[in-house]
Amino acid sequence: MKKNILLLAAGILSSLFMAACGSRNGDIPADLQQPGMFGGYSSVCQYNLYRGRAYAAQGRYELAKEHLLLALAQSTDDVTRRVAGNELKSVEMSILTLR
Repeated sequence: MKKNILLLAAGILSSLFMAACGSRNGDIPADLQQPGMFGGYSSVCQYNLYRGRAYAAQGRYELAKEHLLLALAQSTDDVTRRVAGNELKSVEMSILTLR
């Protein structure tokens, strides 16, 4: 009986932690939500570009690189590709500098 209660508590706690890690629409700042800022950003591209910039600012360069690669892959025009590519080059240079 005690084992069942512990398993239930562990399940509830893990679901709460997973829910806290999920993305919300409020995670994208208002300046990136404006249509036509750089062209045709998709909402997923916006999110990944924002997260990549945020991770780079925190010094979490490997996570930033992953999100910027995703933003680059999801970009829909030349301007967004250039922006994501420049951000990615900057993060890669930071990674090389730290090594």
